[in-house]
Amino acid sequence: MLFKLLTALPLAQTAPEEGAPALPDPGPSPMAIFSDSSLRRADLLNHPEKLAQALTELNIVWAVIFMVLGAICVFNGYRWHKLVIVLLAGLGGVWAGVEYGDSIGAQTIVATSLGLLTAMLAWPLLRYAASLFGGLAGAFAGANVWTAIGQPPEQHYVGAIVGLIIVGMLAFLAFRGVVVILTTVGGSTLLCLGAISAMIEVEAWRTAVIDGMTKHPTVVPFIVGSVAMIGAVLQIGGGLKGLNTLSNNANAPAKKPAAKAA
Repeated sequence: MLFKLLTALPLAQTAPEEGAPALPDPGPSPMAIFSDSSLRRADLLNHPEKLAQALTELNIVWAVIFMVLGAICVFNGYRWHKLVIVLLAGLGGVWAGVEYGDSIGAQTIVATSLGLLTAMLAWPLLRYAASLFGGLAGAFAGANVWTAIGQPPEQHYVGAIVGLIIVGMLAFLAFRGVVVILTTVGGSTLLCLGAISAMIEVEAWRTAVIDGMTKHPTVVPFIVGSVAMIGAVLQIGGGLKGLNTLSNNANAPAKKPAAKAA
């Protein structure tokens, strides 16, 4: 029974029952778009031509999903970090199943099984999973910083290795800081790419957005980094309420020492 349900999943998306209202076509999935070999670079944000082409293919439905998920991760990532890490582990398992499931001959079953397995393993091993994904976020940030500051793009792996080591090791010393890095870097990337894709969907803005990206290659990394820093300040400071409290405490007059009793 489970085999029939799993193998029917792809058909359920492409062959709706006769007479049933057709669902809007979300277009190609982000996994299919970004699986192209030319897009598999850690410093992708510094290659606006390839990035613009991929975002042009991204459907507005996925763009909105990117923006919603990105905003949640940037502004409330630490509060929901357990759910975020477990979902990332599950998505990693699904990706591995999609990549290598063809060799077994049952891609859907392999992807579903690996997704559930990795999500369940990440739950009790949360600190190790956070170290892994935090290290990957650090590698992504390091590679993009490396290329953005003018270093040779073909050596971006050097920046990726540095970011991976630093953030991965911090997971056992400053767990909250690594979770903040993970959620803000990943969330800001999703939020900004979704917003850019949504703007490209508007015919009047498409040419200006793409030209601005290609003429100024460091604009996208700068925007993503700025959003990540804003999210980090909000998460570490306890949100807008926490920042307001810190501001009030800074303006509060110093208390006078109590007089000693005679």
